[in-house]
Formats: sequence, structure tokens, C-alpha cells
Amino acid sequence: MAADQMEPLDYLPADSAVNILQCRHCGSHRVCRSGWRTRCHVCLDERSSGPALAAGEQLLSRLAHEPALAGQVRRFAGLTATAVVPVRAAAEFQAAVALGEELDRRGRDGWTDLAGDVHGLPWYGEKRGTSSHGTWGIHIRCGSWQRLGDACTECPPEQGDRSFAALRDTSYLLYLVRHRGLLKFGVGGARRVRQHLLAGAELMEVVEGRHADVIAAEAILKRQKREAAVPLRVWRTWRMPPSFGAGTEVVRAGVRIRLADVLPDGRDVTGRFKK
Repeated sequence: MAADQMEPLDYLPADSAVNILQCRHCGSHRVCRSGWRTRCHVCLDERSSGPALAAGEQLLSRLAHEPALAGQVRRFAGLTATAVVPVRAAAEFQAAVALGEELDRRGRDGWTDLAGDVHGLPWYGEKRGTSSHGTWGIHIRCGSWQRLGDACTECPPEQGDRSFAALRDTSYLLYLVRHRGLLKFGVGGARRVRQHLLAGAELMEVVEGRHADVIAAEAILKRQKREAAVPLRVWRTWRMPPSFGAGTEVVRAGVRIRLADVLPDGRDVTGRFKK
């Protein structure tokens, strides 16, 4: 069942002892030891019961009192504003946001395409332990896959780790840029947006919102656009700016994306980055 769900991508060095796998259903990535069978951080399946569904039920109990959260969950699940939210959809939303929070907490400027191993997902909808196969990403400066926390073998070491709890209510950006026939969406600060622009991408839209809401909005976009994602084997890496990394959160330019649809309480700050 795990083998049918997850596809090994073989991005990492052969001596790393781990591999990055991609979920064939939702497109999310995770890291696991080479040769091991593992499951998606987000998607539930026939084995899912007990704690996994309890996390969804707990989230459902909040929706009647938190309309903004209810809207996020329904957008994530592709439901109308009045539709009943299935327990499974609520549980997968909880896991997707928890994954986004953890990767964002570990993220640093100059890195892209982060993939990690979060103990507790998707069963509990939250991180439950520290054991992990590490968080990996592309170091944009040298273009190589590296494990975050280790010194880059090509570049001087960089510093910076952040607490999601401290950032939760601060401002953050959800952005959309274009390069040739591709659209790239993502989250970050002003520096992240400018990295794409300096690499030759065209600015489409930038919306500012509460950090926690921006992370949820990105999870919604990933779910909504999973069928439109551009496989790396189709588009050669040279067609993308270096800041696009391996092409995570990249779709064809003809796909409709309006950031206000997933972040309705956000503020359009596109003009802040116009020349």
C-alpha cells in the first residue's frame, strides 16, 4: 500500500542513506531512509483509524465557532461554503498545515524545495516526537541538495532558525510569480520574493497575511493544484530560474490562480515589489 502511494524521486546523493518520496495523490514530499516503505505525511488511507480520525473530529468541533477556519478547511477539501466537512478531509487539512508549519520553521533564506520527516504525521495531525531522517532542500547558491543544519560543502555556512509559535501572528507573504510558461507560488518574506525576481521571474501577485493563515493558504493551493503540478521529468531544470529549485509548487501558466481565493483576509501588497 505504501509502495503504491509513494514514489521515490532519487534526488539526494547516493551516500546520504535517505531518499525523497512524493505522494502520487497529493504531490507532497517526505524524506525516509532508503529502502524503507513509508507513507504520505498528509493523506489517509484504508489503514487510517483511531488517532488519525480523532484529530479530524477535534478540528471539526471548532468549525462552528471559527468561521475563518471553517472556510480554510472547505477550500482545502474543495467544498462549497455550506457543505458538510468529512472527518477525513479535516484530518488531512490538519496534517497538511502541521507539515507546512514544521518545514517553514526549519526554512532559511537561500534554500528551497524543503522536504522532511515529521514524527506523528498523519496519525495525530501534529508533530509528536523529535526522531527524524532530517530536513533536506536545495541550497540556491550552489544548486545542490543539502541536509539543513549541516554546513554546505560548497558555500559558507548560514544561520537562522525560527519558532513557528513566535511567528504565528506576524505578517507573512503568499506570492505568485511567472517564468515563461510556468507559474510558481510559495510563502516567505520579502527577500524570498525578490530572489525570484532577480532570477528573472515576472511578478504576478503578492498577498500579505497572518503567518498562520498564509501557511494554511499554501496548503490549500497545493491541494487544489496538485493535478496541475508540472512533473520535473517534463520540464527541464534549465527552463526555470535557479530560485525555482526542483520545481516544487510549479504549474503551467494557463492554470488559474488567484491568491485572494485562498487568503481572503489578506492584503494585496503587489505594488510593494513593483519597480
